[in-house]
Amino acid sequence: MDQQKVYEWEETYYSSYTPWEEWWVQYQPLLYAKGYQLRRRFRAGWIPSWSLPGSGFDSEDSSYSRAKFEDSVVHMRKNVLDAVRISDGEKVVLRRVVTATQELGLLRHLETLCDPRNRTVPLLDVIALPDDEFMLVVIPFLRKFNDPVFRHLREAVDCMRQYFLGLEFLHFHNIAHRDACGGNMMMDATHVVPSGFHFSAPHTTDGDHDNRVLWRDRCSVSPVNYFFIDFGLSSYHEEGCELARDVGAFSQDETVPELSKTIPYNPFKVDIYQLGRVFLRESQKHPPIDVYFGSLLDAMTEFDPAERPSAAQVVLMFENLASNIPEDKLDERMEILPQTPCYSGESDAEYELDPAPGPALDSEQEFEDRVQSLRVDGKSG
Repeated sequence: MDQQKVYEWEETYYSSYTPWEEWWVQYQPLLYAKGYQLRRRFRAGWIPSWSLPGSGFDSEDSSYSRAKFEDSVVHMRKNVLDAVRISDGEKVVLRRVVTATQELGLLRHLETLCDPRNRTVPLLDVIALPDDEFMLVVIPFLRKFNDPVFRHLREAVDCMRQYFLGLEFLHFHNIAHRDACGGNMMMDATHVVPSGFHFSAPHTTDGDHDNRVLWRDRCSVSPVNYFFIDFGLSSYHEEGCELARDVGAFSQDETVPELSKTIPYNPFKVDIYQLGRVFLRESQKHPPIDVYFGSLLDAMTEFDPAERPSAAQVVLMFENLASNIPEDKLDERMEILPQTPCYSGESDAEYELDPAPGPALDSEQEFEDRVQSLRVDGKSG
């Protein structure tokens, strides 16, 4: 392909909407009326900023020059998009949910339960849509739970504890998440990544690939709050965790052995397997996790669901193992395998911030206060 054709292909790609971007563009005026501003790319009448006079765009170096413009970032996820709440400038996330599912009802129910184990993502607002097939829930602006990487065992232990307690909380209330996988596990990175980050290019602060995020070890800004998101597959089982049976074969983790569209299985045991697999993968990157928690993760990922512990048993086993870790081992800098291009090796010196001075910057109460300030009384109609 000659250079001119490459340029034409790139221009078409970056200047055109993907099908899922078109869906969001369709509702941009409504969202603005409801108090949420989408990024420039998603606004009605968008003209690529690099095509405007005086932009400095260089067609001879298009891949580099275009990447300097935030609205060149193509959004690749159809069910979520970031927005700015106009009233206070706070970043939030809009999540598209199917109206016919239990998701909204479960989120509303879970947010009424006062329990420190609750790791359900806070529900800030609900936006009804004209087509009635979907609605939008508004949640805090969060980041993947393991990005940046864990640097100290104490950080991983805190993360595991929150998720194990969070799953115990859900199961105590007879709710199976049914997709308790890494893509649905997030953290409040307000102080971990104090520079902020671009939703569609999270390794950057603003979409410009030259502006890499700066981050701090979680230990220096602890506690960090972790959350489960996406309750689109979740289900309530009045009969309880032991007797519950259901069917369905969808999961981010395709290794769950019992998933079936026709043969009933216990969805609570699937949750145990999925969450165990998440941290089993983390243990492959961070050997100390395997050293101290390998036996628990092996039990959680047993092939036979009947051999897996319950969520309450997971918490007990976890706390027993955690109590035997020497204090100095918790604070040791962990080895990271495999090395990743963004967050290990030589990149540490370039992108990692010095530890934050003074006392911890974040707290459960601080996060709750921020969530309360974002909530919309009565929720948008």
